[in-house]
Amino acid sequence: MPSNIQEVYREQILPLNEKERLKLAALISDISNKPETNGEAKSAGGIREMFGSWSSGNPHSSDNEQIDADLAKAYADTHDDE
Repeated sequence: MPSNIQEVYREQILPLNEKERLKLAALISDISNKPETNGEAKSAGGIREMFGSWSSGNPHSSDNEQIDADLAKAYADTHDDE
């Protein structure tokens, strides 16, 4: 039996095809969004604790308007200078 989450992922989840992994991720997400049950509080961090998080260092990186502007700039770039 795998002893840690990395082994579980490598041995049991990674071999699944993409559709199965997406279905599993949806199930995990659904479970993590369930309200407290039997008086037990959810653990601090929830889904982020399970999968981790990442910070770009830019406080505006989750700003949708900035993301749209960055995408528009990238799509408009012809890359002629490369």
